[in-house]
Amino acid sequence: MKIITKIDENAEERIEIYSHKRDALVEQIEELVSNYGVNINGFKDGEIAPLNAEGIYRIFVESNKVFASTDSGVYQIKNRLYQLEEMLGEQFIKVNQSSLVNKKQIKKFSSSWGSLIVELKNGETDYISRRQQKYVMERMGIK
Repeated sequence: MKIITKIDENAEERIEIYSHKRDALVEQIEELVSNYGVNINGFKDGEIAPLNAEGIYRIFVESNKVFASTDSGVYQIKNRLYQLEEMLGEQFIKVNQSSLVNKKQIKKFSSSWGSLIVELKNGETDYISRRQQKYVMERMGIK
């Protein structure tokens, strides 16, 4: 693979990928670039903390407020869920009407009483709505 970097202060910033096929490396590069510069501020105990998308396990709505679950706790976020879904792009999957999960933080899927459940690496679980099941499986590469 050949990499060419050109620095020109007057040029429009862009990244072009030429590849023989779409593979995991191309997807990782796209994901890295699409999430670069995404600023999400979390609010907890009167303090504001910048949240890194990689460290977020799940974003969910509870009592009409949006929260993000991370290793350092749960933070309130001022953005709406649909805004975060657009901002975070391919890295997060909408599993139901009120939750997004980080693809990289998924531990496993399981079935319980006819419902599909996603378990995250931090032990949290969430259900996948019937409406979203096909979409989630496609995004995870499961057919």
